[in-house]
Amino acid sequence: MKFIVLISFLFLFFICEAQNNNDTIRGNNSDNSIIGLYEYVYEYNTEDLIENHYIYLFELDEIILGIYYGTSDDFDESREGYMPGFFKSYMHDVKITDSTIYFKLKVFPSDFRKKAITPYKNPKKNKQWTEYLQYTEREYFGKVWNDKIVINSKDFGKRIYIKIK
Repeated sequence: MKFIVLISFLFLFFICEAQNNNDTIRGNNSDNSIIGLYEYVYEYNTEDLIENHYIYLFELDEIILGIYYGTSDDFDESREGYMPGFFKSYMHDVKITDSTIYFKLKVFPSDFRKKAITPYKNPKKNKQWTEYLQYTEREYFGKVWNDKIVINSKDFGKRIYIKIK
């Protein structure tokens, strides 16, 4: 009998944890117009090095989820003498309303690659980027309007992401 009670308790615990999962968007964006792919065009791109960032928001079982594509510069105070690393990460603790957005990124050094990772390309033979990260977590916050998301974060200025799909 104790075993059945213990199993029932564990089952209820895991259901409650799943419902309290903060890795999903639970905002008030009722018409889901926020869903789509957004691009921030890095102002210092060169022919040889494109460092654009992307936010991909999608719906799964009536919950909006997000993936972020970016560079190691978001986890470093300054880059001098080496190339950036590129990563793809699920967005965590996401909150979206009709006019605001907030999320966190949590990364590991093993997430970073030498060649760009974007929603359009993820090279198969992409070697791991091995430079040092100063941070492994960052908070992002901003405004949502029309087909744009304007993001701010500590240590860098505003970025305008424009909906491209």
